[in-house]
Amino acid sequence: MIALIDNSGNISPHSVIADYSPALKDGYSIGLSKTSLNPLIKNKEYRIINNYTDYLKQHPNSESVKLIIQEGILSSLTCAIIVNNVSIGAMIFSCENPDSYTENHADMTRLIASSMAATLEKNLLADQLILSPISGFARLIEVKDSDNGFHTERIQNYSRILAQALSKKEKYKNMIDQQFIDDIYKFSPLHDIGKIGIADGILLKPAKLSPEEFEVVKRHTITGAELLRKAINHVLKNGKNYFDMAIQIAESHHEKYDGTGYPYGLAGDDIPLAARIVAVADVFDALTSKRVYKSAYKIEASMQIIDKESGKSFDPDVVEALNDYIEQIVKVYIKFHESIDIDRR
Repeated sequence: MIALIDNSGNISPHSVIADYSPALKDGYSIGLSKTSLNPLIKNKEYRIINNYTDYLKQHPNSESVKLIIQEGILSSLTCAIIVNNVSIGAMIFSCENPDSYTENHADMTRLIASSMAATLEKNLLADQLILSPISGFARLIEVKDSDNGFHTERIQNYSRILAQALSKKEKYKNMIDQQFIDDIYKFSPLHDIGKIGIADGILLKPAKLSPEEFEVVKRHTITGAELLRKAINHVLKNGKNYFDMAIQIAESHHEKYDGTGYPYGLAGDDIPLAARIVAVADVFDALTSKRVYKSAYKIEASMQIIDKESGKSFDPDVVEALNDYIEQIVKVYIKFHESIDIDRR
């Protein structure tokens, strides 16, 4: 197993090589500081645990260790993965038998981790080179409105939480894997990239838009998708266009579950799953955040509005996930809650 640290300080399984599907693979994510991996990764070390039953006695409150034991794993060898002298995660070998690993195994694991780090570094650099210019445009839209300063961080985390929640449901187990979760975190901030071409007089208007102005705003879905398609004409990843999910999100996040949305009037499962997830995340953030044209709604009132639109504007499964994981959502809301800009008084 490879576990990588994300920008929020959470660590989650990135890929698993096994002849079964462990529970830790299904969207599991936990704050690094809450795990025993924290000192190991920070100090760029390795660790051998030869009996998890004994280890749990020393760490009785460890949620991840309890899950590992439930899997029937009794021993493990963990080695930090280091890129440019920075630990970005860990490589973990596990066994159902106790006392399975020695110092010789640790030496071999360090070599494997070093080789893997070089590959990860190339992949991460490629992602950054491709994504950074497009993300810069998305940030330009965000900074136009100082009341919207943490929208990117919130939408990323809300979307990931909802995707992780859905991945635990039987219906979505073959649709949402760790790559899907990583991609929706990475690409959800690009949902409004098409607004880069909308005049500030419309985008920041502190009043209701006229029908003509609303038609201009509605075009941002098509504009965003076209921009992303042009950006990746020659970029493929795993045989697919690099921005496939980003295009789906940009183009379809204003479609409604009952078919009354725009730009194409898609309905139900015809709306891409990633777009159905981001639609709920985006509206929740819009409702709970201050904008130039409105004050922020309280979380309870926002949830009531979204619940009322379940099956109409929103996929009922995504709305259910929002309700089930509202505590995690609120933690993100508090962490990235916008402060008042006194220079805009």
